[in-house]
Amino acid sequence: MSYVIQAVLSNPRRPECDQITIPFPIPVDQYDKTIEMLQAIDLGFSVNRDCTVDEVNSRYSVLNTLVGTLVNIDQLDYLAKRLDGFCAGEVSQFQAMAHKLGLSEIKDFINLTYCCQQTTVITDFSDLEQIGKDHTMTLNGGAMPIDQYQAVNGKEAALQLIDGGGGVITPHGVAYDNGMELEPVYNGHQFPSYLYDHSLLVLEITPKRGLVEGSNPEYLYLPASEHQIERTLLRVGITTLHYVRSSVRRLGPD
Repeated sequence: MSYVIQAVLSNPRRPECDQITIPFPIPVDQYDKTIEMLQAIDLGFSVNRDCTVDEVNSRYSVLNTLVGTLVNIDQLDYLAKRLDGFCAGEVSQFQAMAHKLGLSEIKDFINLTYCCQQTTVITDFSDLEQIGKDHTMTLNGGAMPIDQYQAVNGKEAALQLIDGGGGVITPHGVAYDNGMELEPVYNGHQFPSYLYDHSLLVLEITPKRGLVEGSNPEYLYLPASEHQIERTLLRVGITTLHYVRSSVRRLGPD
């Protein structure tokens, strides 16, 4: 599978138009072509949730709840990039918690990528020692000194977790939220900084007049296509380069 999410999209205002199938993440060299293909049927504009999701094909089966909802094309692209970096454990955590919480909005799915790592998901009860050690590691933010990790009585920790209740059975394992809360890291408009590929330069973008209340900076990953630059500026309310304030955020590899 060469994609994380493949979505079949349509225009709810123009049902006579054909559906469009797009794989995500969108490669940089195909981004402009993809946007222009969408805009040919009056879709894919920078700040609107204007695409109806008709079908989803992904290893992340929980994303099928997006079917019938409206999304912005860049939201799907950002979500796919976040999910593409997940290890097997994070895949289980994301899927189980999305099912437990009954998520169906793309904003919530994006925000879940930032906090699902706080949860414990048991997919195999055959090794209580490892379950308990993994759970203890999770409670410590995913990192522990090796001597402390080795000293953990995994079986005891696992039995305390299981006997304590609170687990929810999902198709993706038994989920324990450990007090996780779905925080609005993504506000539904500007995307949090996330270095997905080998960008040479990352610019933090804000209007010269300053951010309006409730908005966040945007991030431009260079090199970028023409449409990527334009859409990044529009998401933070900038319509002309004269009103841009930028600063170097992070350098990628040489």
